[in-house]
Amino acid sequence: MAHRTVAVLLNCSSRSNRAAQQRARLEALMKESGLDADLLCAEHGRLLGELARSAARAPYDLLVAGGGDGTVSTVAAAIAGTDRTLGVLPLGTVNHFAKYLGLPLALEGAVRTLVEGRRVQVDVGEVNGHVFVNNSTLGIYPGIVRAREALRERRGLNRWIALALSTLAGLGRHERVRLRLLLDGQELQLSTPFMFIANNDFKLGDLDLARQGPLGPGELGVCVAHAESRRASARLLASALAGRIQRASDFSVLRTSALRVEAPRRRLRVAADGEVLELSPPLCYRTRPAALRVLVPPSSRLGAGAGRREDLPARRAALEG
Repeated sequence: MAHRTVAVLLNCSSRSNRAAQQRARLEALMKESGLDADLLCAEHGRLLGELARSAARAPYDLLVAGGGDGTVSTVAAAIAGTDRTLGVLPLGTVNHFAKYLGLPLALEGAVRTLVEGRRVQVDVGEVNGHVFVNNSTLGIYPGIVRAREALRERRGLNRWIALALSTLAGLGRHERVRLRLLLDGQELQLSTPFMFIANNDFKLGDLDLARQGPLGPGELGVCVAHAESRRASARLLASALAGRIQRASDFSVLRTSALRVEAPRRRLRVAADGEVLELSPPLCYRTRPAALRVLVPPSSRLGAGAGRREDLPARRAALEG
């Protein structure tokens, strides 16, 4: 696939030798592939969004996100709804979106996809104007994410060790949030320690929360835990790790085109693709069908209809109003 102009956006805040070696290897692979690409580095993660928006205004027809899901989400937000194409180089730890697209996780194969891949259009999710490509969470998980990053920064812990420690701390607090959900003409009142809203599948990292088929065009997946105690939350976590959470009686899975979340709080802590936000309710979730053009390998399971536009139900207007 021919591209007129290519920009590769990287989060260059890491000063480790490994990060420098990774950038050097990427430069060599891009040159070998015949792609004339500009490597654009954000020296701090918070500057990546500004860099992505600037690149989206420049005459690049392909913007490549080199990093993990947070980097991919930031670049996707800058070009969703435009005629720009997103390429992905999975340089992160989980690489959820890359796996969803069927991309090779090896850097050589991912670079090859930039040359040989085909364009498809996929949905993005949105909550109060913030775009996400994978999922958004409420309840204890945003706190776990924030605690995990603090442990990594302060103590230099491995990502998975930091996640385990922060998860145990989060379960110990057993924070619950009272919510009123409006979706598909239904009103649900609940108190929950965990709520998950999916844009593409029901996976949180490598945990499959529903073991259901992929979401259809213009569809969000909603998973809600009804655990009433720390012990019940621990049982749910054990069920998730064992791949049996979909059988749990205190865990609900729903599908909808839009979702309104109300809460008796001035601010809610919300995670969107790993970024923790403080948002004022109501939270208005929606899909933007086929809003993002992405490159996938020729063999990817995502077909021409993966992100096709459809007339969404009139209920969306009522939920967002």
